[in-house]
Amino acid sequence: MSSWLKVGNWVKVCEAEDIPLFEGRRTQIKGLYVGVFRTEDGFYAIGDVCPHMGGPLSDGIITGTEVSCPLHNRRVVLKTGEMKDDLLCRVPAFPVEVRDGMVYVDVSVLEEIPA
Repeated sequence: MSSWLKVGNWVKVCEAEDIPLFEGRRTQIKGLYVGVFRTEDGFYAIGDVCPHMGGPLSDGIITGTEVSCPLHNRRVVLKTGEMKDDLLCRVPAFPVEVRDGMVYVDVSVLEEIPA
């Protein structure tokens, strides 16, 4: 999932069927790794690098609306990017929409980051 198409502040990252239920996939947008996750509640997108040890969150285990880092099992809330085990750390969280079977991520917060 490395290719993307920008439409306004929304980036089309993949087809919804590309991400099975309870799994995540990594993409790169403006130089930032973003994990896109599918849960029973829908799709979520967060920064894909755990701030603790740099683990790829998209490889973690999803439980409800949280993902566990595959390196040290630290839990991240998919809605907010907050670390359940460390209130001082977090990863960016992005709004997600599914339109016509395609997953879009709002990258407004990345507009200030140089390419």
